[in-house]
Amino acid sequence: MYINGTSREQLNLFDNKLDDIISDNNPVRFIDAYVDKLNLSQLGFNNSGTKEGKGRPPYAPEVMLKIYIYGYLNRIRSSRKLETECGRNTELIWLTGKLAPDFKTIADFRKDNRAAIKKLFREFLKLCHKLELLSFRCVAVDGTKQRAINHLDNIYRKESMDQISARIHDKIEKYLEELEGNDRAEEAEYDFISKNLVDKLSKLKKKKEKIDIIKQMFTENPELEIYFAEDCDSRYMKDNNRINAGYNCQTAVDEKNKLIIAQDVTNESNDLHQINSMMNNITDVKKELNIEEKTIVVADAGYFEEREIVEAVKNEHFEIYVSHPRDSQAQKTKVKEKEGKVPAKGFHKDDFTYDKKNDIFECPAGKILIKEGNGYIEKSSGTYKIKYNCRDCKACNHRSLCTNDKSGRSIKVTEFFCEITTFREKCNSDLGIKLLSKRKEIVEHPFGTIKHHWGYRQFMQKGFEKVSSEFSFIAFIYDLKRVMNIVEFNKLMAAI
Repeated sequence: MYINGTSREQLNLFDNKLDDIISDNNPVRFIDAYVDKLNLSQLGFNNSGTKEGKGRPPYAPEVMLKIYIYGYLNRIRSSRKLETECGRNTELIWLTGKLAPDFKTIADFRKDNRAAIKKLFREFLKLCHKLELLSFRCVAVDGTKQRAINHLDNIYRKESMDQISARIHDKIEKYLEELEGNDRAEEAEYDFISKNLVDKLSKLKKKKEKIDIIKQMFTENPELEIYFAEDCDSRYMKDNNRINAGYNCQTAVDEKNKLIIAQDVTNESNDLHQINSMMNNITDVKKELNIEEKTIVVADAGYFEEREIVEAVKNEHFEIYVSHPRDSQAQKTKVKEKEGKVPAKGFHKDDFTYDKKNDIFECPAGKILIKEGNGYIEKSSGTYKIKYNCRDCKACNHRSLCTNDKSGRSIKVTEFFCEITTFREKCNSDLGIKLLSKRKEIVEHPFGTIKHHWGYRQFMQKGFEKVSSEFSFIAFIYDLKRVMNIVEFNKLMAAI
């Protein structure tokens, strides 16, 4: 004997209410209630569908937004898949009241409401603050790379354009020769091959036209070195030892419940110039929520850029701690002994003591390094640097542990050396070490959920503005999911 389902031919005297197909504590009820409480017109949402006065009425923005929120929460981002789910997914049928917009209407809603969708992230933070889920005592900042819709085959370098053009030209000539040969042969024997060649030739000619346009772009823009054909705003990004076209996504995560309180997207390949930008974003959020307490900001060595650090320290509303690359254990394990460099077990820059009063460095062997000139601007970085040289290295018994340079050991420091030294001492204090060790457990949770659990490793949109809006929405969805996991359903419903 087995459990039997309801017969498909069974007649019902009365249909059940639509509301009966969803349990009383189903999360979609919160999505429905939350969107209904939002003032969408104030946020900037507009109707999606046919224009006013033409054809049938448009779908309400509330319905379209509910579809997108439900989709991203359940790892359904494609507008075509959302269209399908609207017709068969019980929860979406309840959420939309049996409405099923087509994929183009769903896609147009996202396209037409980018700015408004971006505002949802901060709007939801107001509810998080009301529920006392945010502390703003300690915030961890980190970045991750997300792939853009731009395959490596569609990235073009200025110096390689002539080679690409020549290869295409050679292939076209080859196919033309084959077609000419086929024309002279029997039609029946080469009918299939001829059709295939014509197809290939047509594609190659289109590609040649595309290459000619890109070559013209390089000619008209001398400063342009690389062109990303599918997503022009994306850039090369290194992630897990792989190079892809993508974006650098930044988040600031609150320690209390690991909620994202600030986010941003940039196409810079590293995090060196992001700390002050993220602090400004946090400041804007604190102003909106009327929070005046000082906030501790922690970040890893990827954010350590001296000019940025010096500027950030001046901000009275924050106390920042950023790991120095040389203080990071990961960096220490990468030290290798190479010819012409300081030996792995030798004297390194941090082993030298600076005497601020006399403006000199003293090496571990007691030798003095004296300032050379008034400094210089380093061409590669544009940074002002000062050089200190030791003139007493020849007779030193520790020379083999210090340098292989014939002129003796030298040390280069930036103009911010004293400020950075003080900052490093603060970060290496007991409190600093404790805070920096806590950073990873705070900030890795969102990226683990977004990239590994949900699989959101690539953007669905192209272009900086669209990508920025999409990541803001993903951050909102993460916070929404997190809140629904940590707050009881009844309390959540009561809050709105």
